[in-house]
Amino acid sequence: MKVYAPNKQYTGTSASVPFCNGVGETDNPHLLEWFRSHGYEVENLPEEPEADVKEEQPTTEAEDPGKEPGKETKRGKAAGQKAGE
Repeated sequence: MKVYAPNKQYTGTSASVPFCNGVGETDNPHLLEWFRSHGYEVENLPEEPEADVKEEQPTTEAEDPGKEPGKETKRGKAAGQKAGE
């Protein structure tokens, strides 16, 4: 990602990143944050993705409209068979 120095004519190395005419590049997230916190402009600073993870809850009999209450549902032909039968 591009990093723009406050001095648009700066050519040299800052924080191990080479700059030419005030522009440098790095993908190191620690350096990007350091530059941002020191007044450099950072192009496309990656943001932390928001955790939008929904935990799966087990389905109860009341929540499963296709299942009769109190009746066990077998899945597939071998649902009631033991190994080797």
